[in-house]
Formats: sequence, C-alpha cells, structure tokens
Amino acid sequence: MRFFGSAVLAFFTASSLSYAHRISKTDGLKIDVFHLPEKAIQYQNASLRYSPSAFTLIHSSHEAVLVDAPTVAEDGTHLADWIATTIPGKKLRYIYITHAHADHFNAFPAIQKRFPEARVVTTKKVLRHMPAQYDYPLWDIFWVGLFPTLQKADLSQVHSLPSSANFSINGWKSKKHEFRAIEVGEGDTADSTVLHVPDVDLIVGGDVVYGHCYQYLAENPTLQKRRQWLESLEKIKKLKPKIVVPSHMQANEGYGVEHLEETQEYIREWEKLLARSKSWEELENLAKKQWPDRIGTYILRYTAQTFFNATI
Repeated sequence: MRFFGSAVLAFFTASSLSYAHRISKTDGLKIDVFHLPEKAIQYQNASLRYSPSAFTLIHSSHEAVLVDAPTVAEDGTHLADWIATTIPGKKLRYIYITHAHADHFNAFPAIQKRFPEARVVTTKKVLRHMPAQYDYPLWDIFWVGLFPTLQKADLSQVHSLPSSANFSINGWKSKKHEFRAIEVGEGDTADSTVLHVPDVDLIVGGDVVYGHCYQYLAENPTLQKRRQWLESLEKIKKLKPKIVVPSHMQANEGYGVEHLEETQEYIREWEKLLARSKSWEELENLAKKQWPDRIGTYILRYTAQTFFNATI
C-alpha cells in the first residue's frame, strides 16, 4: 500500500495550539491524528509538564472510530470540534479505549455530547480495571491533584467487546473494515491493548508504545513487569505494522515502526540508569541526560520517585 502523503493542520484555542496530521491510504480508510500539547502542572511545589497526547481517528467513506479520549472535558470538547470538521457528514460510530488510565478515557462524555451515537467500547479486562481510577487516593490525590476541575465519567456508558475483541465499520459499497483489539498484556499498566487495523497496516499503540516522551514505569516496579512490557512489544512486531501511532508522542514525530524498538530500548536503558542511581533525583538527572530530546517532565519525576518511594 502507498502513502498519498501527510498534511499538517494547526488548531488554535484560547489556551493551546494543537496539531493534526492526516495520512491517506489507497484502500478506503483515512487516518487522522490529533495532538494535544503538554500541559503545565504543579506537583510537590514544582512546575512540571504533563505529557502530550495523540488521538487517532480512522474513518471510511461513511463511519469513523476514535481511539481514546483526553483527561479533562475542555480537551474532549476541543477534540470533538476537530472530529466534526474532519469527518463532516460521517458517523462517529465507536470510541475505543486502549487501557484503564483516566487520561485515556475520562473525557469521553464531552465527545459523546457532540456525537451521542458514538459507542464507547473496550475489552473486558480493561473495563474491569477502569473503576479503580476513581477510587481514593488515586482519583482525589493523583488525578484531581493534577487537574482540579476534573469530573468523573459515567462508566456504565462503557461497553465490553465480545470475546473476539473485534468490531467493524462500514465503507464504500458496504465494505466492512475490521478493527482488532489486541490484548498484549503489560504496557505502562496491566492488561493493556493496542488497536490493529489490518486494512491499513496500522497499530494504535496506546501506552504500550511511546514516542519521544518520558515513559511511565511507575506501575512496572519489578524486572519481571518490565520484561513483560518488552514481550508485549514483540507481539506487536509480529503483526508487521507499517504505521504505528503512540499515544504519548511529540507532534513533529513520524508514525513509523521505529517506535517499537525505541520503546524497548528505553526500558533496557532504564535498567542501567536505575542500577547506577542512589536517589530519585539522581535517576531523574541521568534520564534527562540520556534522553535530552524527550518531554513530559512530570511523568519522569513521578516515575523516578516511585522507585525510591518518594511520590507522597
């Protein structure tokens, strides 16, 4: 399959500048990626930056699938406005959630407000984990501590996929385009998935695949967990994708398969830095020197602190 090219569009709001990249293919599906920039946050009296996020829209001549939703309602509304301008006259049929972190699902009601027909779906395992994001202290201290205006979504509106974990949308002349939720296991959280779209050789990587942002390893405290994440990336490689979209990436990056190996290399290098560090401050500084081009300083600090029990 051949790329027709990539167009870059900029969208202005009162508080941020977002970018969208369009990638067209020859067989009836288009891929658009919407980039929300870093957010300034306060954490332990420090001014840090929350990682940028990418949201992938895959659409046929008639219907569309959005992968993941932002954290805060304002960003969900911004994303919904962009969707409306990107697929005029088309139906947003599904919002697929890759994993159970609130920054990947919490603002789906703001999108459904604009597209009430959109059905929010995920795997049974992801759905089982989602309510924990709203428990104390994770919700009250972690999420609301970062984003004070947050409101909880109604998780009864999220539906589990059938055991096959496949769904489809309609295309030109009633052609069915299949979407496959692949349960890879460990990513930056348990029971993570990626979305595979065979017709365009696409993997939307959720938080199993990272771009040039500091990787969240706070839920991977053991060597075994980190090895399982490496194995998850090997599972993705076996699908032989040609396009890979990480959920946390910089807007100026491409969408190539190199993200898979780079995510693995980060985990391997983290092991080396961890072995050399005697404090979270030392670990953070070593990571900044190792990856000077990466962004998302809050995730780096929180992760480094986790390994030295210093997050509170």
